[in-house]
Amino acid sequence: MTVPGQVAAPLAPRVRLCGDPRVTGMLAAAVLLAAIVVYPLALVLVRSLKVDGAWSLATYARAVSPDNLRPLWNTVWAATLTSVLAMVAGTMLAFLLVRTDLPGRQGMRTLVILPYAVPPFFGAIAWAQLLGPQGYLLRPVLNLLGIDQAPWTIYSPGGVVMVMAIHFFPFVFLTVAGALQRMDVSLEEAARTSGAGSLQVMRQITIPLVAPAILAGGVLAFMGAVANFGIPALLGLRARFFVLTTSIYAALNVPDFNLATAMSMLLVVISVGALGLQRWIQRGEGRFAVIAGKAIHPQPLRLDVWRWPAFALAAGFCMVIAVLPIAALVVTSFLRYYGAPLELASLTTRHYKYILGLEQVRRAAANTVILASAAATLCMGLGTAISYAHARAKIPGSGMLDAIGTLPYAIPHTVIAIAVLLAWARVGLYGTLTIILLAYILAYLPFSLRTTSATLQQIHDSLEEAGRVSGAGPLQTFRDIVLPLVKPGMLAGWILVFMPASRELTMSILLFSLRTETIGVTIFNMQDAGYTQIAAALSVIVLVVILAGNLLIRRVTRGQLGF
Repeated sequence: MTVPGQVAAPLAPRVRLCGDPRVTGMLAAAVLLAAIVVYPLALVLVRSLKVDGAWSLATYARAVSPDNLRPLWNTVWAATLTSVLAMVAGTMLAFLLVRTDLPGRQGMRTLVILPYAVPPFFGAIAWAQLLGPQGYLLRPVLNLLGIDQAPWTIYSPGGVVMVMAIHFFPFVFLTVAGALQRMDVSLEEAARTSGAGSLQVMRQITIPLVAPAILAGGVLAFMGAVANFGIPALLGLRARFFVLTTSIYAALNVPDFNLATAMSMLLVVISVGALGLQRWIQRGEGRFAVIAGKAIHPQPLRLDVWRWPAFALAAGFCMVIAVLPIAALVVTSFLRYYGAPLELASLTTRHYKYILGLEQVRRAAANTVILASAAATLCMGLGTAISYAHARAKIPGSGMLDAIGTLPYAIPHTVIAIAVLLAWARVGLYGTLTIILLAYILAYLPFSLRTTSATLQQIHDSLEEAGRVSGAGPLQTFRDIVLPLVKPGMLAGWILVFMPASRELTMSILLFSLRTETIGVTIFNMQDAGYTQIAAALSVIVLVVILAGNLLIRRVTRGQLGF
């Protein structure tokens, strides 16, 4: 009953569990989710717990035996050291580029993000060319010192950690820079008014306030390092330095599926533990509140006499991590042979002509485009159905589907590849593009879910209510009202799946066969076989496409999505 003069509050629409097309769509999505996500991942766990058809922990005993315990330890310490280096470098650069009067800050911020835009195994190839035995940086130093061999090589555990830290430190930079830009600086200004110096303010106020962001970025770097395959494979295997991802790859080549699945579960435990640590850190951010209700625009910290030395240090660091690796790939791609003197007579374009005329490369490029496009489209379709059922229709059980669809975010790609092998190889899909596509959908579904869910939550209930009052059914309301409003979010989700899928290596290297190779697999195999210049030429072509795609995406979506 409504009191005269009052307007009745809109009632949440009831969902009819029978006959409602939205429920039918959610049930169809649930079946697909069970087949694509739940079934393959469950098989990995079951396979790791069975030996000769009987339940047993014997495979786990093998996985942590003295012979196999070394890769587990290498994974933990290498990822931890990578995370520490990333936190130090990312925090220092974020403070310099966000809170000081350092010259050229905007240009440097672009360079700092560049290593993350470059696929990890591209970075490994580039740094091998810079610091390898005939490296462009190492060779002049050795000649200058008059020695034949360096005491350290990039093909070592230290080389693996260094390249992973360079690739993953942008995680820390982005999280810390965002926290510094949003924080209320009144506490810092009050401290300076009380006579505290800049270093004291930074040590006692600024760093404690952004500590959660530093730790969260460090955890992301740790997770990336744990799950990475390309860098340890290209730089570690030559030195017999195995981590879990490369050990799983070796076990599959034997093949020893039981050992591979047990090692995969260890990898899952490490990744899920790191993700849980990140969630715990974020839960405690309330006591580190850095955003106030009033807008405060602080004056940048004046570096005074340290301004130009700090500029030289920051600019030099950005050049080393961003420009030199790409320059190394470009130079190598034009050299007649690897190790040739750096002079005009040593340059040639024949490697590019060879690559562009190679049938295998054209096939790999076509496979990559087909797989990335299909994965992005199917992920968006399934992700939109689940997100709509959960965020808008509020159908009972849809929250569980959303949680299951997000689960693969915490699972390394090596484990996902093994899961789809166990699930679908036995039905004739091994060595086909379909099995690679299923792995891509499983791995990248969380990207589409989170993007569409965030967009759907921004749509007010009154818009759908107006459609229903006008006589439109659920499907017509979705088609004519909801879908046009979520198109920007769907475009963003499509792009967020397409871009990483187009340069993916870890899953593809475990699932490809003759005629189903992708661009990432082709470059990896060329480099591994010693065709350095050809691999560099193809890497440069792909890198140009990736960077151009990133620029185009930012230009197209900036007005609609805010990034």
